[in-house]
Amino acid sequence: MRRRLFATVTACALVAVTTGCDTSSAPAAYVELKEFSISGPQRLSSSTDTIAVSNSGEFTHTLVITDADGEVAAATGLIQPGETTYLGLDLTPGEYVFTCRMIAQDSEGNIIDHYEAGMHAGVVVGG
Repeated sequence: MRRRLFATVTACALVAVTTGCDTSSAPAAYVELKEFSISGPQRLSSSTDTIAVSNSGEFTHTLVITDADGEVAAATGLIQPGETTYLGLDLTPGEYVFTCRMIAQDSEGNIIDHYEAGMHAGVVVGG
């Protein structure tokens, strides 16, 4: 019960920091989430304002972007398998980490932390 509550609280917190964006123009970059990896650009322009985030995996994922101090700079809500969402960005030049922070419990009671399973990637935002 306690583990499920933690996962639920984590998911709700991520939804609370979701950043909206204008999807009327083409995204500047594409990020793909799947078990257990994040694929996308290793470098973004500081003028990048919208990225497309696709979940090609079989489990729900999120994308959380943190700066070098560990502060959340942007995040999606829950992205279901097969869905794509668009995330508005306003990042200053520097180093960032793209992560999936989902924590789930499998049918045998094992905790699966997507970050610990390898869902993280470094991204440099340039001038």
